[in-house]
Amino acid sequence: MIPVMPKKLSAAAANIVAGVKASLSIEPEYTDVAGLHARFGIKRGLAYALLDEGVIEAVSLRRPGQARGKRLFSIKSVRKFIDQQIAQQEAKA
Repeated sequence: MIPVMPKKLSAAAANIVAGVKASLSIEPEYTDVAGLHARFGIKRGLAYALLDEGVIEAVSLRRPGQARGKRLFSIKSVRKFIDQQIAQQEAKA
């Protein structure tokens, strides 16, 4: 059964809905490989190559003693890299 939204929300529910809508428009600081691909078209191989070259930044979230974790890439560093690429191409033109 699909729940039906009430026509009029309580004040508390309206505040929650407004907060969720506002948070959806906020740009995150970090993203995973899937987010890089969705936002910038950068696939896993290129992301790790750029990371190895030191042109973008990332952090690995791991629990102590664990070999695997979650790699998050800095969106700010990716945007900076893209801006540098654009500037280089414009300088050549």
